[in-house]
Amino acid sequence: MYFVNWQRHVRQGEYEGRKVVIKTNKKIKGFRDFILVFAFVLTSVLMLHPSSPHPLGSMLLYNESVVMRETLRKLEILSPTLLYNSKRVLIEEYIEGGNLYSLFEKEEDTSLANKAGIITARLHNAELVFLDNKAENYLIDGQGKLVRTDLSFIMRDNSVFSRSMDIASFLASIMDLSSSRYHTFHNTFVKAYMIETGRSCPYLYIILRNIMALALTSNRVNTFVNLLKS
Repeated sequence: MYFVNWQRHVRQGEYEGRKVVIKTNKKIKGFRDFILVFAFVLTSVLMLHPSSPHPLGSMLLYNESVVMRETLRKLEILSPTLLYNSKRVLIEEYIEGGNLYSLFEKEEDTSLANKAGIITARLHNAELVFLDNKAENYLIDGQGKLVRTDLSFIMRDNSVFSRSMDIASFLASIMDLSSSRYHTFHNTFVKAYMIETGRSCPYLYIILRNIMALALTSNRVNTFVNLLKS
């Protein structure tokens, strides 16, 4: 999977005596946000499920706010403690366990794939979606719990397309893992999602996963093998 952050420069640092992650907007972040939203709307139209665009500007800032993080906490979805948030810079606590994709490369830990499926389902049960639901955006804390970061594109939407996009972006982001490992994580995530929501996955997720995998993955051989076996 590619780990280049399209919108922000991300680095570790210190703030008020504690280790933190500092995210600084790139100069063309606004334009790139627009491109992502445009691609979302265009794809929804092509899939015959036209969806409203994600609000930009102040809404992106609000989604990273303490208020949104508290909303997620009430849904039992953890996020890093926010220490500073402005139009240009965001500072949040450092989560020491790394991201979920990196762990999946090293270990076949199905419990965390299960947790990711449950987190996605809880958000959908509240009629919210992440839209940018890559495995890279899940961090692992010292207790082995999943912590969701990069919250900017959360949106209130219960459409088939947006829910499919959430599931698809997670699965597409891990599609360049080895075939056996990918399918184990895929099945675990989907099963956990269906149990938590009490319904099947929205039917567009496979098509969207296949499209997104071509953009999100770096190991083309594994990606194409997994596409052929799906």
